[in-house]
Amino acid sequence: MQDKLSLPELRQRWEKVWGKAPHKGIGRTMLEKSITFKTQNTLTPDQQTRLNQLVKQYKRNPKCFDEECSTLKPGTRLVRNWKGKRHSVLTKSNGFEYQEQHYTSLTQIANDITGSRWNGRAFFGLKKKEAS
Repeated sequence: MQDKLSLPELRQRWEKVWGKAPHKGIGRTMLEKSITFKTQNTLTPDQQTRLNQLVKQYKRNPKCFDEECSTLKPGTRLVRNWKGKRHSVLTKSNGFEYQEQHYTSLTQIANDITGSRWNGRAFFGLKKKEAS
């Protein structure tokens, strides 16, 4: 049924189901999945974990999604060369994998690689540079 609705109609349906207007950045696919979730409450364990992570991120910074704070999708591979060595990190639904070990943050990985304090997003080139 939802796939036959125009985007404005879908947004109205979402608002009816959730009781508030959807964020302007939410696209058709997420609107449809979110409506399905709310009406059927069917999430896989991985989806529930991801949802919990997004909620935590939102609670830390409610403007994060407006600021286009990028969230990394599971399966994304980050690569950084540091002191002549290539470091590869795999994004998982519940954190990150680096050298066959699980990490909950990129900062932990960056600190292990460099031996000093780093912002993980900055180390892997994910943090936007400030305009000078």
